[in-house]
Amino acid sequence: LQVSMDRIVAIKCLAPKYAQNDKFRERFLREARAVARLNHPNIIQGIDVGDSNGVHYFAMEYIDGPTVGELLKRGGALDEKRALNIVTQISRALQHAFNHGIIHRDIKPDNIMLTREGVAKLCDLGLAKLPKDTGDASGTRPGASMGTPYYIAPEQARGEQNVDTRADIYSLGSSFYHMVAGEVPFVGQSAADVISKHLTEPVTPPRVKNPLVSGGVDWVIVKMMQKAREDRYQTPTELVRDLEAIAAGGSPEGYQQAAQQKSGALPKLRRGRLMRRTGRFRPR
Repeated sequence: LQVSMDRIVAIKCLAPKYAQNDKFRERFLREARAVARLNHPNIIQGIDVGDSNGVHYFAMEYIDGPTVGELLKRGGALDEKRALNIVTQISRALQHAFNHGIIHRDIKPDNIMLTREGVAKLCDLGLAKLPKDTGDASGTRPGASMGTPYYIAPEQARGEQNVDTRADIYSLGSSFYHMVAGEVPFVGQSAADVISKHLTEPVTPPRVKNPLVSGGVDWVIVKMMQKAREDRYQTPTELVRDLEAIAAGGSPEGYQQAAQQKSGALPKLRRGRLMRRTGRFRPR
């Protein structure tokens, strides 16, 4: 309880055995610095950070609700409408972070909290990449991967230093996959096996795992999880546009064209050219 403001807050403390470790202390302070730069309804609000009698602490808003990870452990796949709403909210949070030069780098269901009113809150920015971070300043060594294996973007798995918001989009896509399919995109005997699949194996569309997944959501998730970041959504704003279109009963941009190509249907002009070449087309 924060007596001065008459409100309940959550307090994260760095255990004494980790406080002397530069790596753990830097990660702890990094989260506080990242949250201090952000003010968004879908990002956990930081209140205070400090040191009391040698104990490092970080006070933040208290969320009286579960994480998405906890929901998945309790009951498997979420209702698509609910999952769509959560991912749309977190996409807006990512755009806000992107606007401030911050990359989360550890998007996963356990780092998404839900209030009783259904507001999604992105939390745990301990691995966040801050503006002007490079090399060791970003909390990483060149070639060292960061993130959680089940949701990690390929470029993070390779330990690349120039990761950007598209890595967060991939990890959010992996989380979205888990929400609607009821299982993670890739499994393996070890973390290395899972990471290898993120690097090399095409993702099985979530609709294969759960036929209740709509075509539009299936298409969006597969696009979010493309191996090459140039093939994903380039910004969270582009992603939000398609998610909102689905929620409104429409289709994501490019979905209908992709569906036509998959079914073998050809645009009229292209069909005309083909028929002319085969002699079956006779212009009037």
